[in-house]
Amino acid sequence: MKKIYTLFVCLFSMTFAFAQLEGVYTLANSPTSLAVGPALGDFSWWSIQGDVAARACFYDDEFIFGSDGTFQNNQQGSTWLEVWQGVGEDQCGVPVAPHDGSNAATWVDNGDGTFTITGLGAHVGLAKVINGAEIASPSDAAMSITYPYTLNGDNLTIDINFGAGFWHFELVRVATSVDEVVADQFRLYPNPASSQVQISSDEQLDQITIRDITGKVVMVEMNPDMNHTLDVSNLASGMYIVESRKDNTISVEKLAIQ
Repeated sequence: MKKIYTLFVCLFSMTFAFAQLEGVYTLANSPTSLAVGPALGDFSWWSIQGDVAARACFYDDEFIFGSDGTFQNNQQGSTWLEVWQGVGEDQCGVPVAPHDGSNAATWVDNGDGTFTITGLGAHVGLAKVINGAEIASPSDAAMSITYPYTLNGDNLTIDINFGAGFWHFELVRVATSVDEVVADQFRLYPNPASSQVQISSDEQLDQITIRDITGKVVMVEMNPDMNHTLDVSNLASGMYIVESRKDNTISVEKLAIQ
């Protein structure tokens, strides 16, 4: 009986941990969402600081942890590329294989404060960062990466040792159920915006929600028109998450307010 009880507790713990991480994450709009330094908590070498807007093509990348153990990098057609990926200078561009989400991948919570992504080129945070190294070519892509993490509500923090120091990633969960998420349910413009945002959809939506980067709801519009104008003049400058809902599906976009 004791062995059966122990097995049940272990299985329950593993299932709970698995459910904890499930969801869709993007990088948080914070000064240290991308940071690197010689030791844990030391970001003296570099941090993103005020450059989030310049890398908007990267900050809308989705890291998707499925409830069935599948993992996906969804870069929505454009991401931040670096020279080691074959471009002349660091810039936004079409994702480069195998770090483009084209290979099947899985994830597992190891139950020790780490999770492992398995699949050639699959990654969380920066594609070049693997265990014990920063790769110098797409051909050096890892088949598996283990990430030490902490999860506080919807805030996922990762500190990974790349040999010479630690890369630090801060992410926020923008959807808890992967099965609900669909692409292109609506369009928004202008982006960045200052006072108004136009929401355009091909069919009637049930709801539009705007959250700040911590996930706090700052605006809700019920049954919006298919061409709907949102007044965002009272929102502070920064990055926001715009979420549409229709029936049991949602779609998510990032919005920068200046």
